[in-house]
Amino acid sequence: MCRRKTKSGGNDVSDMIRQTDRYLDDELSDEELAELFQWVGANAANADQFARQTMIDQHTSELLCGGDLLSPTRLSNTDQQASPIQAKPWRAHLRSPRRIAWVAAFATTALLLIALFPLSDAPKPTRPADAIAEITYASNAFVADRVCSVGDFVGRGLLELKTGLVRLDFANGAAITLQGPARFEIFNGDSARLSSGILTASIPDAAIGFEVNTPAMKVVDLGTAFGVSVGADGETGVCVFEGEVEVSRSATNDVPKRVREGNAVRCRPEADSIDSVDYTTERYEDGWPVTSGVLQATGLMKFVSPGPDFVPGRYEDSSRIMVFRERFGLTLDVDLAVDLVEPGQYLRIHRRAQEVVSAGQRVSSYLLQLDPIGELQRHTPNKPRVIGQITFDQPVLGLIAVSQRLLATDELLGNPLGNYSKMPRGIEPLRTSDTANNGRDVVILSEDRRTLSLDLSAGSAVDQIRVIVDASPK
Repeated sequence: MCRRKTKSGGNDVSDMIRQTDRYLDDELSDEELAELFQWVGANAANADQFARQTMIDQHTSELLCGGDLLSPTRLSNTDQQASPIQAKPWRAHLRSPRRIAWVAAFATTALLLIALFPLSDAPKPTRPADAIAEITYASNAFVADRVCSVGDFVGRGLLELKTGLVRLDFANGAAITLQGPARFEIFNGDSARLSSGILTASIPDAAIGFEVNTPAMKVVDLGTAFGVSVGADGETGVCVFEGEVEVSRSATNDVPKRVREGNAVRCRPEADSIDSVDYTTERYEDGWPVTSGVLQATGLMKFVSPGPDFVPGRYEDSSRIMVFRERFGLTLDVDLAVDLVEPGQYLRIHRRAQEVVSAGQRVSSYLLQLDPIGELQRHTPNKPRVIGQITFDQPVLGLIAVSQRLLATDELLGNPLGNYSKMPRGIEPLRTSDTANNGRDVVILSEDRRTLSLDLSAGSAVDQIRVIVDASPK
């Protein structure tokens, strides 16, 4: 079936898509660049098309930083030095300050329009009396002959996921993401069976004791986050990301074995024991961000692997914004001072009244970080610039982006196993007195308070933003 071309902003959309491709390859003249910029600024639909096309293309980072992409390097706990791996070579171009300004203007305009014009939410259906869980995320998800949709309710019985990802939120607060193909049977609000496939789970205190049965093992949560995988032959692997679980062989009276965070076990249905295995998380990395509260991360953003070795202070990456989950379901004892609570672009201004998240609020925290490989000087030219967008499952209550406040909240909101530097960190946002972008960082919170759009440029200090998200029971 052919689709008719549409016009938007006075230019043929297909022509502007081709122009954007040429822009990504740095092939546009100043006149063509001006035409593309005019089209981007015409309306939100054009800005959305442009930003999504650029944010998914690795060339964006190269255009904004001037080349030399480096792949991420994980640092060890001790004195292991970063060993940057050179990515494939890019064509080198000499850019005038005026052309660099055009690029920055493009990125900022697109991010602003996307953030300020989010898609409206559909009306929420009434929850059936027999519903046990609700689908809160679905991506290319098919069950039998139908598509899974956000807002669908699930009761007792078998859920056979053919393809895709589905997140189920239980009434007790448990969140489980299934990765298809998978056979998952819900017994009640506290127990289920995974016959095949992969799941990741995040269980709050209110749901401690949640039970996942498999052909080989019974897994009982003790207030944690974990992953379970079941092969076609019933072989079961369990990987504990946070906290601890109890495991025992299915249909036995074995004394349960405790498995703590950073550890993994495996068992076959006919095996006499449950064996410890190496802790690896690759199979869970598609579902874990969704389980942990991040519904989407586009552009050059990466949600780090779960586990005690994957925490702030052990990563450097010149081309991506890293996303760390820090705390989950923490109740604030006192008011928490933050730098931004209202939707819109974050600007550095002097406020008379301190913005706070109130005591008694239940929150989760995430750290967004751009930490280029090696050390940069304050006035280093062609600093890495990275664009990305992240959407959370709950509203953002506040952002912390000033160095002093980041340092002050590391103990309360940071990962207990994190290696947080005492050196200056944060971002350099626009000031009200700025007349142009001037290479400063752009951070925009959408009107629905769930999406952050970012355009960061890291210099001598690490770019970090702590995001405080509502964790109230749904």
